[in-house]
Amino acid sequence: MNIVYYTHLQGNKSAGLTYSIPAQVRAQSRIDNVYWFNCSASELDTWRQVEVFHNKSDVSSCKINDFPKPFNKPDVVVFESFYSPNDCFTARHLRANKIPYIIVPRGALTRGAQAMGKVKKSIANIMLFNNYAKKAAAIHYLTKQEYADSGKKWNENSLIIPNGIEPKRVTKTWTKSNSLRGIFIGRLDIYHKGIDLLIQACKNNFRMMKEKKCTIDIYGPSSSDLDTIENMITQAGLSGIINLKGAVYGEMKEEVLLNSDFFVLTSRFEGHPMGLIEALSYGLPCLVTTGTNMAEEIKVADAGWTSDISVEGISEALKSLLCEKSNLDEKGKNSLELSNKYKWENIAQKTHDEYRVILGS
Repeated sequence: MNIVYYTHLQGNKSAGLTYSIPAQVRAQSRIDNVYWFNCSASELDTWRQVEVFHNKSDVSSCKINDFPKPFNKPDVVVFESFYSPNDCFTARHLRANKIPYIIVPRGALTRGAQAMGKVKKSIANIMLFNNYAKKAAAIHYLTKQEYADSGKKWNENSLIIPNGIEPKRVTKTWTKSNSLRGIFIGRLDIYHKGIDLLIQACKNNFRMMKEKKCTIDIYGPSSSDLDTIENMITQAGLSGIINLKGAVYGEMKEEVLLNSDFFVLTSRFEGHPMGLIEALSYGLPCLVTTGTNMAEEIKVADAGWTSDISVEGISEALKSLLCEKSNLDEKGKNSLELSNKYKWENIAQKTHDEYRVILGS
């Protein structure tokens, strides 16, 4: 197949898409004839290392009919985002030329995401995006839970194919310790990432966390929520238990993950969080909410602790974690095994097969 991947990446080092989309494109290009176009001037050295990468410096118009053959008339175009008016106009051109397209909304259609800026999104949906979604060949969801939380109203055709991960050369080594170190890596967005829920759950387990010498380090780039998070931690009496750190990337990120005992993600909604998949691939057991869209898999694999999206549920999951310190290594092994399900080579083959079915080829 001739596949065009159409993206709007800005090179934000804390965004999972910055890494997952290039990895996806690279893996897919080993099976299909792929052209990746990033509709901005942004680029990273690692993107240029993907041979099929192009951006506005290559095609300033961003128009698909200006792409080189055969990508000016590809078999399918994959939009790796949802709320981009430019994509709607591009999709209109594709429909006029009978070129099918698939949308990967990455959590944007879930009830939780739709609730943020609800009025503005409702108007935008009526004006542009409902039609954009309904006339796609399919909506490509990343997890079963994302599909369930998005509903069937957007498009009758859908497929579910997850993000992927490359196996790590080094994974967690377990040694005896008198303390427990948890870690969160992601955007400092209180509502989206459920940071308020996590702080309250830690407050509810304050005595046990002190007794078990358990801390949670929160890594993320500065945001408009940073001061509020700091105040919430202080007011909850959790200074020294929850520690705000800065952004962390590359080798330093690997180091802090390997030096941690569990990963925590208490999101209200997600697509398929790369940070969580990455933590599993290092062999870290994970404490997650159903909003991460991976709670069921982690529960079945016994790769951590799961909760609904509530303070009470997260409190109970955290309490279970604190009581099961002796099981961390076993759950870590299960995490590593679960991550094998997401090898990019397998994801790419599944994508090829399922796209062909959708396209009827």
